Amino acid sequence: MKVTGSAVLNAPRDRVWEAINDPAVLVRTVPGCQQLEQVGPDSYRATVHAGVASIKGVYSGEVRLSDQVEPSSLVLHASGAGSPGTISADVQVSLADQDGGSTTRLDYDADAVVGGMIGGVGQRMLTSAA
Repeated sequence: MKVTGSAVLNAPRDRVWEAINDPAVLVRTVPGCQQLEQVGPDSYRATVHAGVASIKGVYSGEVRLSDQVEPSSLVLHASGAGSPGTISADVQVSLADQDGGSTTRLDYDADAVVGGMIGGVGQRMLTSAA
């Protein structure tokens, strides 16, 4: 499953970069993330509540930041498993100055693979919507 998008953040790029690398901020940027514990440099243990339709559950997994080019880009790798299934995603994140550097454009391009019961339900929902 491919997910792309962008957002303009009301902060200069260096502050956005610092925030992305701060676990207390990063936990709030991952949808459904309940806990993010740093276990090494750029590596975190995560607990995420997520689901599709009535198939919801808690996933335990890992989040890792790699390919960092400060303050321009990085890759966020996430993987986890729970009773509804499995999920893994690679998210390319790019940051660019806007408005003379007073704001930052954040672009993301994610490839996610969902398996198990949640994967089947999610795929049917996406196919019927297409």
